[in-house]
Amino acid sequence: MDWTEYRVHTTHEAADAVSHVLTEQGANGIVIEDAKDRENRPQDSDHIGQPSVEHLPTEGVVLKVYFPADVVKMDDIREALTVFKQRSDLVTGSLAISTEQLKEEDWEEAWKTYYKPVKVSTNLTIAPSWEQVKPGENETVIELDPGMAFGTGTHPTTLLCLQVLERIVRKGDRVLDVGTGSGILSIAAAKFGASVFAYDREDMAVRVANENIRINDVEEQVRVAKSDLFSDVKERGDIIVANLLADIIIRMAPEVKTYLNDGGLLLVSGIIKDKKADVRQALENNGLVLVETLEQEGWVALLLKEE
Repeated sequence: MDWTEYRVHTTHEAADAVSHVLTEQGANGIVIEDAKDRENRPQDSDHIGQPSVEHLPTEGVVLKVYFPADVVKMDDIREALTVFKQRSDLVTGSLAISTEQLKEEDWEEAWKTYYKPVKVSTNLTIAPSWEQVKPGENETVIELDPGMAFGTGTHPTTLLCLQVLERIVRKGDRVLDVGTGSGILSIAAAKFGASVFAYDREDMAVRVANENIRINDVEEQVRVAKSDLFSDVKERGDIIVANLLADIIIRMAPEVKTYLNDGGLLLVSGIIKDKKADVRQALENNGLVLVETLEQEGWVALLLKEE
């Protein structure tokens, strides 16, 4: 299948909101390329985080989304961004849009030029499935094929979730992964000993997540299904993880306790600093207590507990 890549250049301040606009246009996932990742980034392969920065913008943020080549979205995206800019108080930058036509095989080869194994923590590594990585003692390796609509799993929002999951998941826990995307958080939770129910509203995400789950040999521990947030969720979890946008987390806040076991934990990420207080307030207003706040490169993750 051929694809069209749409690239929108914006500011750090507006990145979260612009991501939401693109999601509303039907984007199956968003690749975030952040100029801040260039700053003071060691280039050795042992660095925790993404080792290559050559593809990153020199300023601001580039948001990349993908649609099948026969689906023309330029006019819709341009109109949505124009309306957003007119109504928003945020400094958005140019919101310039560029496109590139890609074939599936070209995409796969492009990833291979810079996507190498990266460390999330001392004992957790993400590696592309085409790289042979021998785990060290007590090391967990997650193999990931990004697919057309998902990044490498090394954006700060994902790294923060992985680092927290490594600390909080206990063998036998039941984890709900809301908005699973590539399935990386579900795979990690399963490798840490949990049984996982993963959900996403997009068919492509369900397909990609299932493939990555198969690659990591955790099919018995993870079940993936289609659901818009909690719309089709029947289970309750000891842990709920949601790496989404701030506005979406706020929207789902009233439902969280319904799906969380007594004393359970909620881990949310995908939050820019300016939205941190709003997300925290929405969750605390719905019976959750803040346990920990984590920040990395302007992004925030919150860990909360059911009262």
